[in-house]
Amino acid sequence: MSHLDFPVYKKCAINTFMENILDRLFRPVARLAIAKGLRFAEVAESLRRSYIDVARDLAGPDANVSKLSMMTGLQRRDVTRLLESQVSAEPKTPDQLPRLVARWLAQFDGAPLPQHGPDASFDALARSIRKDVHPRSMLDALIAAGTVSVYAGEVNLLKKAHVPLEGSDEQIRYLGENIGDHLATAVGNVLGDTPAYDLAVHYNGLSVEAVKELEELWRIRMGPVLRELNARALEFQENENGPARFRGGGYFRLEVEE
Repeated sequence: MSHLDFPVYKKCAINTFMENILDRLFRPVARLAIAKGLRFAEVAESLRRSYIDVARDLAGPDANVSKLSMMTGLQRRDVTRLLESQVSAEPKTPDQLPRLVARWLAQFDGAPLPQHGPDASFDALARSIRKDVHPRSMLDALIAAGTVSVYAGEVNLLKKAHVPLEGSDEQIRYLGENIGDHLATAVGNVLGDTPAYDLAVHYNGLSVEAVKELEELWRIRMGPVLRELNARALEFQENENGPARFRGGGYFRLEVEE
């Protein structure tokens, strides 16, 4: 029996359980959407598109309008409209600024670099990452995010990783990619895909001070792991051009219960 073929007598209980799960998943999405000025109708349309995309993948060659309508519960006219108005996926662009910082650390150990020059300079480093983007554009983005500073013609690396400017389009894009991959991993584990690494520790009933101490421990331990993973992945990327990608990371949430 597939996860799409639950018996009718179980349907009510399963829907109640899933509604509770979806409520928890959608609340942060609703908060972000409202903060960014998206109305419910726009979010609902995005969900309809996702329903059609997933149902079409599951149906395979049998993905006709009637089949997709039955699988998703959407009306046939909506299915037809969504199929006819499919938007091409936005092409993935290289994460140029994180790669620049990673290469800076790997090649120059994060030491200050002259801004200009043919070799061992910020301009040369930036051009080694993207030849079609002017080094000054990358520098301005890094300065705005507080990742580097410039003084007397020298560029200084202030952080060991590039963190996008708070509230910027770049940060929102990372949110979508990070949470999208994490959620896809967790859902795949639940639905029986090849098991992927997804572990977490969670406790309640602790003092705020205790949780802050644990968060500091988490940051101290996770930082070196991510930097090592970053450096090793950069080595592979410099010498390979394969079809696979990965995303690995971590989060820590402190919440005070009312």
